[in-house]
Amino acid sequence: MTTMTFDKLAYIDRLKAAGFAEPQARAMADGLDQALREEVATKSDVAALRNDIDLLRVEFKNDFGMLRSEFRAELVGVKGEMGGLKGELLASAKTDKVDFLKWVVMLIVGQTAVFTALKLLGH
Repeated sequence: MTTMTFDKLAYIDRLKAAGFAEPQARAMADGLDQALREEVATKSDVAALRNDIDLLRVEFKNDFGMLRSEFRAELVGVKGEMGGLKGELLASAKTDKVDFLKWVVMLIVGQTAVFTALKLLGH
């Protein structure tokens, strides 16, 4: 921040010349001096701040772009794993289906054999 110089005595003299009383002129000079001593942003300060914001914006966009790329890569990997799991699940389901059908056929054959034996034995 830049500093400003303020000549209180010259300001008091100008106020007195304009018709202000000495106590009023001193009070106004003190108030203005205090206000000027507080840090006030200048145009160059605002420009520097804008430059910093622009740099942060660029940095954020770059970081966000990298995160987006990493996320997409992870998503592709997860999709690949899910596809592999789906294939394994389908293969397992087919095997389970075949095993189930074998049991059903064996039960039907066994039941038929039992009924046929009972018929032949006359029960």
